[in-house]
Amino acid sequence: MRATEAPVEVPVRDGWEEGLTADPDGPGDRAGRSLGRLAWIAPTLLMGLLGLARITWPALWGDELATWGMAGVSWGDLWAVVQNFDAAIGPYYALMHLVTGPFGDSELVLRLPSMLAMAGAAGLVGALGTRLASPRVGLTAGLIFAVLPSTSRYAHEARPYAIALFAAVLATWLLVRAIDRPGAARWVPYAGAVALLGLGQFVGLLLLAGHALVVLLMRPRAGWAWLVAAVVGSLPVLPVVYLARSQQTQVSWIPAATLDRVADLPAGLTGDALLGGVVLALALVGMSLRRPAVVYTAWAFVPVLGLYLVSQVTPLWLPRYLLFVLPAFALLAATALSRAPVLRGLAVVVVVALVAVPSQLELRETDGHTQASRDLGALLVEEGAAGDVAVYGGNVGGDQRVARDAVARYTPMTSRPRDVLLAQAARTGGSFTARECAQVATCLGQPQRVWVIRTGRLDDALRGLGDPKEPLLRSQYDVDRLFRPTGFTVALLLRRSVGSEQPPVR
Repeated sequence: MRATEAPVEVPVRDGWEEGLTADPDGPGDRAGRSLGRLAWIAPTLLMGLLGLARITWPALWGDELATWGMAGVSWGDLWAVVQNFDAAIGPYYALMHLVTGPFGDSELVLRLPSMLAMAGAAGLVGALGTRLASPRVGLTAGLIFAVLPSTSRYAHEARPYAIALFAAVLATWLLVRAIDRPGAARWVPYAGAVALLGLGQFVGLLLLAGHALVVLLMRPRAGWAWLVAAVVGSLPVLPVVYLARSQQTQVSWIPAATLDRVADLPAGLTGDALLGGVVLALALVGMSLRRPAVVYTAWAFVPVLGLYLVSQVTPLWLPRYLLFVLPAFALLAATALSRAPVLRGLAVVVVVALVAVPSQLELRETDGHTQASRDLGALLVEEGAAGDVAVYGGNVGGDQRVARDAVARYTPMTSRPRDVLLAQAARTGGSFTARECAQVATCLGQPQRVWVIRTGRLDDALRGLGDPKEPLLRSQYDVDRLFRPTGFTVALLLRRSVGSEQPPVR
């Protein structure tokens, strides 16, 4: 009698394993390892060079001036302010407080964390493309990502967007590692990257919806492990979200998320309308719900859809809030180019770099971050005189705060017009903005020259200045000269002589 044959056990495979062509952690051949190293080293070095190029030339603009101001206050004042304002960026302010303490608050120091984060992200883009596809895809994606104008722009930005972007790439890379070989040792660092992402920019947690789709479609049996890691990583972000819920007036100025604004997203993400169109077109060709493109596809499009839906309730639709999806578009574009001959793919990378040159140069000018704050300071030094005083705008749109910060940052104390209306300095007493004297006429006095310093390009520097400042100045002063450094309107007012005809208050 024949012995009963043991049944052959057929390993259960899923969509992720079906797309696996090689051991991702295997040694590979020497040439493959060399190409794999090049795929992350070259983008890192290129992004590092571009990130350092003229990093200190653009003056700090309004948001960066907020970082400068918050980094310089005491821990007590920082905590008091974030309970009322900018809680979403509180962790970043704390980081910059730690950075500027020992190293100072120069433009280089303020922007260096963003530059390092963006360079690290470029390298991880190359590493992720190599792991999931090939060194060619990784290198192409990393180079495309590095030469886009927006990556340089936010590498030069003293705000948390580059750090959140880095965390998004890191979390995705760690997710792929955990899916390849599930285990607690791989889910723990993933949870850490999720925490970094949420603390850098809690809108970035929309990436988790994309990760959920990847796990659901390609590795469903890892679903519970992923869910636990995602929840644990999100826990440190909950206090930030809780505080930010009561501060929604800070985003009330953001326009509604209309389809027209959605159509402008590619240009907003890449920093150039033409490049945005090219990258989007390539991304649409490269997208797929099969490995490896499913990772990039879910990463690129699910958070965009999520923010669009959220923005129907709370205004949050700004391209920079979605910067963390830009690496996914670069990877999709590289995937599409991998189907063409190598030289054609390389030619596209070169063309992207050349088209980006004008934007790259423009963003490195002194007004490259939309406000020529340094030129404003130079103007006051050159045109100022002893006894001058300054009057700033209202709080609408940050007018008062940004103008005051720009003057404080870039005008030496000896040349600075006296801020006679200042009653309480910004970022003290739990208030993000300065508080002004209630008795404007008394505090202003009767100076011969008054500088009115506003943000934006205004035809009339006094209009919208606020009551009672506007009627008081109109009744006693005439505009002698008007200056318009990029992003500002500055008027020099001379006191009207006694007995001269006064124009009606408008």
